[in-house]
Amino acid sequence: MTASHANPALLTRRSTLGLLLAGLAGNAVAPQLVKTVEVAATAAAPVVKKLAAPTQSWPSLDALGQAMVDKKLTPGLSLSVMHAGALLYSKGFGLANVDSSTAVTPQTEFRIASITKQFTAASILLLAEDGLLTLDDPLSKFMPDFPRAADITLRQLLSHTSGMGDYINGQSMDVLTRAQTRDYTTDELVKIISARQPLYRAQPGATWLYSNSAFTILGIVVEKLSGMTFADFVFKRLFTPAGLTQTSIDKTCTVASVCNGYRPNYKAPTKFDTVLPVSASFAGGAGAIRSTTEDLSLWHHALLEGKVLKPQSLRAMLTPTLLKNGTPAYERRGNDPMEYGLGQGLGSMNNLKLASHGGRINGFTGHLRSFTEQKLTVAILYNSDGGGAPGFAAAQRGLKTEASRLGLEYLGLSKA
Repeated sequence: MTASHANPALLTRRSTLGLLLAGLAGNAVAPQLVKTVEVAATAAAPVVKKLAAPTQSWPSLDALGQAMVDKKLTPGLSLSVMHAGALLYSKGFGLANVDSSTAVTPQTEFRIASITKQFTAASILLLAEDGLLTLDDPLSKFMPDFPRAADITLRQLLSHTSGMGDYINGQSMDVLTRAQTRDYTTDELVKIISARQPLYRAQPGATWLYSNSAFTILGIVVEKLSGMTFADFVFKRLFTPAGLTQTSIDKTCTVASVCNGYRPNYKAPTKFDTVLPVSASFAGGAGAIRSTTEDLSLWHHALLEGKVLKPQSLRAMLTPTLLKNGTPAYERRGNDPMEYGLGQGLGSMNNLKLASHGGRINGFTGHLRSFTEQKLTVAILYNSDGGGAPGFAAAQRGLKTEASRLGLEYLGLSKA
């Protein structure tokens, strides 16, 4: 889905750069809804070995990253390339905060927007492993009062094939402005999602249709079945096993920003306007996480190494979805086709399988991709949403392509 930059609260599947088999076996145990409990994050903090320094010096990548900063497309960006858990390249460019001149490093935390969706998908797959659900359960099993909940399945929600519309893109400006500065309860969020008209834009299973609503609903399902807040669940079941030490979901929008978000404005003294992202409570399972490029690289490493999901769950995430008529659920067709699994876009480069997802929320853009069989990962985060700036999309494409090319060349796999 290509979205307009005119909306200051975008949460898209991919940034302007063009921006995880069948169901798990067995019947689900009827879920026992329990009282929400808070997990003390500090008590369960992961203990991980510090990543070794990057081994590669890639001047062409340095030049592309710095050019985006010099051309005022973004105040700063972070880029990491990892192979099998070892950093090949990791560098920050430009500024995390324009006013204070704080520099970006690979440890700078950015909002990752829709890259969050693969964490939400992994959460649902973990609950399936726990026996609390199956992917083909109807939503009505967990949220019986949601409109047409009996007609859509968790699998359809996970693959953007439920036909559900979107509560963020195209939303009223008044709602989106309030969402930048206040926190939301689950009931409030469900009401906002349900109020969007049309709530369903297609029949379930008939087509691929990007939906932030679907993934925010999935985050609510995680809370209902786990008895935890979504933030606590992903910390305990995803971030900690993966060894992520700089990845989190803010529990209130009053938390100080780790990295400011910006939009290009060539008339402004700094050439950028500061913009607030929507609160994590509003973005939910569709886009609440903030992270670093090194942590995102570790996330894909842990995912592909089986440190988070069982093999059958990972296969489900990385298997292209089929529509009801048996045809693939294409996110994008043409010369560079992209199918969709469960929270992951599935394509190829140089005939090598690629799992990827991008994201954009006002003030931030990101992209995460892995060559799944080669265990090569590229993570890029920007503290700019592009704002319609000429050249932003092309520069992003160039950066991710060059990072991928250099990584494959390091492995001896790139084409001449």
